[in-house]
Amino acid sequence: MIPIFEQAHSLFLTPTEAEILDWFENHFPQCLYMNLEEMSDELYTSSATIVRFCQKLGFKGFNEFKYQLRQQLKEQKNSALFSDDIIEHSLALFRDNLEQLDLDALQEVADLLTSDRPIYICGSNLSSLTASYLHAVLSSLDYSCILIEWQRLLGSLIGQMSRDSVLLIVSAHGDPQHYQSIMETASERGIKTILLTCERDSPLVSLSTYAFFSNDQNQELANVDTNPRIGLFAIAQILIELVTLKKRHTSAKPHPAEEPSVFPTENDFPAPDNSK
Repeated sequence: MIPIFEQAHSLFLTPTEAEILDWFENHFPQCLYMNLEEMSDELYTSSATIVRFCQKLGFKGFNEFKYQLRQQLKEQKNSALFSDDIIEHSLALFRDNLEQLDLDALQEVADLLTSDRPIYICGSNLSSLTASYLHAVLSSLDYSCILIEWQRLLGSLIGQMSRDSVLLIVSAHGDPQHYQSIMETASERGIKTILLTCERDSPLVSLSTYAFFSNDQNQELANVDTNPRIGLFAIAQILIELVTLKKRHTSAKPHPAEEPSVFPTENDFPAPDNSK
């Protein structure tokens, strides 16, 4: 038996989850080549239910689940693991990351970033790379925003920010030690806050107006932070795309001075016939 299926049988499953497991076992390995929508149609259940089943087994989402199934099938057939397996796994995680994003909420954040409100973008250490990228592109699109890379500086500024400010924090670890008091002050003052993080259980989440989660893994090797942050960059890029679309739409609108007048002008009347 495939180890993933063996593991699933050891768990307490709801009737719906038991049906999903049974379907996977009876349609293996064909299910490895189906996407989430196709599988949802076959099972007559929602995509979210299938994703939750995969997460119950310890995976980030459906695509990582399929990746691990392929790996275990390879191992059972004693086939060699290829070097591109790392890429395949990264792509599976990346797809799962995109599928769980709330695009409506991202659009609302894009509207905030393109408003006349003061915008502050903060990220420190490696998370400053994502923050700096977002800040650089927004600034290039002529949207005024301030980049803050020192947490202490943000702590001293938060009490002076106007109440209509927007504060976007990138923190892979959802670091409460440095950001919790800042977020609490922002919440008390009515400042809109946006959090990009990998930690769904971070206490910062409940203090945020908007929170978006990447499934990048927080991990260290020899005290070095090795979280790739690809998912966080992807969220930033989607925000940039939404901002760009809004910029194009705004630029395409005719300037009030260029709009046609509703009042008739002399050109709207025929010229008098002086030949009579």
